[in-house]
Amino acid sequence: MLLKNPRFIEHISQRNKYAFVVPIHPKHFDYGKYIINELKDTDTDLYFVFTDVNDKNNFKSSLPNDVEVNSLLLTDFTDIDVVAKTNSFISIKKIYAVSVLYEKYDYISCIDSEIKFIKKDNFYEMMNNVVNSKTICGVKETGHTSITKDSLTRLIDEQSQKKLKEISEDYTIYTWWSNIPVVDCKNAKHFLEWINFKNSTLDRFVWNVFDDMLYNYFCVLFYDYKLKVIPNQHSSIVESVKTEDIEYIDKNINKLYWVYNKAYNQNKKYYDNSNFYIVFNVDR
Repeated sequence: MLLKNPRFIEHISQRNKYAFVVPIHPKHFDYGKYIINELKDTDTDLYFVFTDVNDKNNFKSSLPNDVEVNSLLLTDFTDIDVVAKTNSFISIKKIYAVSVLYEKYDYISCIDSEIKFIKKDNFYEMMNNVVNSKTICGVKETGHTSITKDSLTRLIDEQSQKKLKEISEDYTIYTWWSNIPVVDCKNAKHFLEWINFKNSTLDRFVWNVFDDMLYNYFCVLFYDYKLKVIPNQHSSIVESVKTEDIEYIDKNINKLYWVYNKAYNQNKKYYDNSNFYIVFNVDR
């Protein structure tokens, strides 16, 4: 059964038709406080996914008393020991949040906490643009084949596996974070059913199962998204440390809305003036 019971959410402050979801743990609490501060004057719905009540309480105790936090607890869904064995806390937290929230929103963006905001308005329009582009960018390379294969085999049926092996050209087209992750909530139920997401089936996860890559290929398989392979001279996808790679994709292949920190620092002016919203992996 898909999770959609509001009792799993300690506090709900729904103001909009979109939401950001951020899995968080104690070492990244300062990033969480930064995100709260950056979004406090916007109408954004923001959810933190904590491992357990102790993490949630410790985080909330570090905030001013008048700050309210939308929070989800992984322990309300499953035994933490099960998740620990899979080493998949981040992916499971993100998918769990989608399973609880998808009926409330049009779009949900599941992002990590180590980010910086460049732009803080028109989030709904941005997410709508990502979905309506129906474009997934990928790069053909062999360095991440095991990640692509695990992401496209461990959670899904054999028929889908065969199709995705062909679409991914034998797991060589890597799409992780091809753009800022946005789940179209109209197809979220289908996605959750497709991967059979239940607290009793989590043992199929491993660290290599990347939630965003799995959702990317799901959209290609079922919803007519186009998989665009980046030319070989652009050696990596959106995680590239080279700003020229990101700028090439943004100008010539598909509008991007976030950028890897190392690339951002090479040409801040371009990203600040080109409708980019987020810098990710600011800790690297």
